[in-house]
This record gives sequence, C-alpha cells and structure tokens, in this order.
Amino acid sequence: MRAAVHTAYGPPEVVHLMDVPVPKPGAGELLVKVHATVNRTDSGFRTSKPLIVRPYAGFLRPKRTRPGCEYAGTVAALGTGVQRFSVGDRVFGFTEDDRFGAHAEYVCVNAEGAVALQPEGHDHAPPARRSARRALRANATCAPRTWGPASKYW
Repeated sequence: MRAAVHTAYGPPEVVHLMDVPVPKPGAGELLVKVHATVNRTDSGFRTSKPLIVRPYAGFLRPKRTRPGCEYAGTVAALGTGVQRFSVGDRVFGFTEDDRFGAHAEYVCVNAEGAVALQPEGHDHAPPARRSARRALRANATCAPRTWGPASKYW
C-alpha cells in the first residue's frame, strides 16, 4: 500500500509517498480502508509548531513518521474477537495510543476505541472535515473524557 511518510520537520514538501506493508489487524482491531483524512493536528506535528510538541513528537526528527490521526473509511478486515463491526461497515474515528498512520490506504485501529459507524446517507468527507472527536461525541455512544485539559471541548 502507499502511505504518506515524513522523516524530518518542515513544510509539506517533507512528506512523500512510500510503499509500505498493509497492516494486519491484531486481536480487537479493525483494518480500515481509508477514504478521507484531514486535520490540523497533522500539520502541527509535521512542522513541530508550536515547539511544545517536540517532547511528544521528537526533538530532532519525528518519532511517528506516518501522519494522520483522524479518518473515515470502510472496514476491510477484522481482528479476532471483534463483535461490534463487520467487513464493509462505513466508519470514522480517531487513532489512539499514539499510532497515527491514517494518511495511508489502510490503517489499523482499536475496535473499542474512538471509532463509530457513519450515519446512513452521509459520505466519507464530512466526518473527516470536522473533528472526529466531536463527531464521535455527537453521533456515537462514547463516554466523554472527564480528565485533562481537552475535556472542556467534549
């Protein structure tokens, strides 16, 4: 599969397409064929601005070389033990556990994490254009986060 990769901080030109192996879903994971992905966070990690992201993202170069933390797509495969979703389901969500990697043809995500079915009649683009966290809160049965500075946005 092809994936966006960046090994240095900088402008959009530091991102290039690369052939990488298709990830295999582990126990409790979904393999999602990505149709749409976009957000401001990826731009911040690509440029490492504000500088406060450097301890998390990597001081000299990116720790996570495959950007993309929000996605919309179709379930392509299921890991063992996944009951909530089926192959072919249209989903959207937020990659967790510092995975990133949604700027690729496929991404593996935790089936019990921040992922939800898309409402009937919606295409892939609108969930990817808004914050996936807000979309999940509005359209899924997720418990709001009650800790940390981001909790006020839920």
